[in-house]
Amino acid sequence: MSDPIDVERVMRHRRERHAELRRRMAEVAGYVAATEEKIAATLDEVAKFRPPHDAERLNAKAEEARLYAAKERDRSAAFDASAREDDAK
Repeated sequence: MSDPIDVERVMRHRRERHAELRRRMAEVAGYVAATEEKIAATLDEVAKFRPPHDAERLNAKAEEARLYAAKERDRSAAFDASAREDDAK
């Protein structure tokens, strides 16, 4: 005969694992945001030394990178908040 399943222990483990994964996703999203900001800064710097038509294109790409960084910061905050909610349960 098998041992009964400790449902409370299983659920606690799942909540802890869920919170851990959310924290890791928040961390990765933060790294992505920081990388996109660095890319934007690099593109802006390179644009200073390029002809006007190239500079416009590079500056536009830099703005896209900044917008993506903002989205990733939002994701990071949302994952972090979700992990804290799981921790509170």
